[in-house]
Amino acid sequence: MRNKYTVLAACAVAMLSTGMNYIWSVFQVPVMGYYGVDSAAASKVFYLFITFNVIGIFIGGRAFDRLGPRIPVLIGSCLYIAGLFASSFVPIDKFALLYITYSGLVSFGGGLVYPCTISCAQQWWPDKRGFASGFVLSMMGASTLVLTPTINAIIAGDPARVPIAFSSLGLIFTVVLIAAYPFIQSPAKLPAAGATAGEAPRDTVRNREAVIEILKGKTYYMLLFCIAVGPVGYFTVNPYAKILGLERGLSESFIVFMIMASGAASAAGRLVFGKLCDNFGSRNVASVLYCITLGCTLGLSLAAGFWFFMLVIILSFAFGGFAGITPLLAVDYYGGKYIGTVISMLSVAVLITSFASPAVVGMFADSEGNLTTWNFIICAVLSLAGLVVARINKDNRNKRQEIVETGSSPAL
Repeated sequence: MRNKYTVLAACAVAMLSTGMNYIWSVFQVPVMGYYGVDSAAASKVFYLFITFNVIGIFIGGRAFDRLGPRIPVLIGSCLYIAGLFASSFVPIDKFALLYITYSGLVSFGGGLVYPCTISCAQQWWPDKRGFASGFVLSMMGASTLVLTPTINAIIAGDPARVPIAFSSLGLIFTVVLIAAYPFIQSPAKLPAAGATAGEAPRDTVRNREAVIEILKGKTYYMLLFCIAVGPVGYFTVNPYAKILGLERGLSESFIVFMIMASGAASAAGRLVFGKLCDNFGSRNVASVLYCITLGCTLGLSLAAGFWFFMLVIILSFAFGGFAGITPLLAVDYYGGKYIGTVISMLSVAVLITSFASPAVVGMFADSEGNLTTWNFIICAVLSLAGLVVARINKDNRNKRQEIVETGSSPAL
């Protein structure tokens, strides 16, 4: 039976498939060993993954407004699963094919699924959009907690088992997405904020006019900057988490625990900060997250051992918060009418971050490509800049009638 609880659960389960970019640090060392490539080549898989994922989000968001969630989720799921199985067949001397199968198909497919699951859940929970989006997005972070021990158990320290890991994940997500898909559907009648499902008709979506209107104002570009710089610290540290952990005195087993814990922290951040937006507004919550990220990135430049572990966890918690409130920021500034379109336009910020992070690493890394103190300082400066712009860029939260009626901050 399809109701707001089963739809929310199905959207959350499907969201598991979008978290593969967060577990690349688990794959990176075995992939380097299996294919005989260096860390720079292996890290490109991560950054290209983000790029194609954003393209998928852009198309998926626009498709949601025109077609609803079912068609883009079906296509995205098929591409995602096909990409995992294709990655398992990449020959040992053809590493570059992973840029197509894993960074391309898997990420693009997950990108199609991402905006549709968030938007669909919010349609069924118009009065608790912050909770709905936070709950669904928390599963993206939880994917690290679930998949890290699974991948490590499959690979078992043997890089030759990398193809088996890819095919096993393909089987797992085939089952997961088949189970979730029947429940992912918009309500028969789209409810207005403050109404129960079925009370208000769905608006006619005019995507082209919405895009032009958004691009006209400076608000979009300021918001894009704020969303882009928030996660730079996380995206800088994440691909090097295992390497940095070893350098800072952590054992391999403890690093595995750290990666799992960071996934749990990211999941918790999405849920906690998404819910806080319902009470305090996304702009105020974002300001807190910038302060947390600033402190963590500065601390990580010096921390070792337990404190390095703790700062990585807190940074992941803040990153989850940024991911959880991004849809809420969008609607606080633009309203909830063009849900998919606004998500797709703001997804460009993730693309900017995916290019900015390796640029920061490349400009200030040492001769061997490892992070230096300057990498962390630049990340902190960017967090400070995001905080300043966020405070300058006033939102329209208190002016929007749908928000006044519900007393909550609606999510995208």
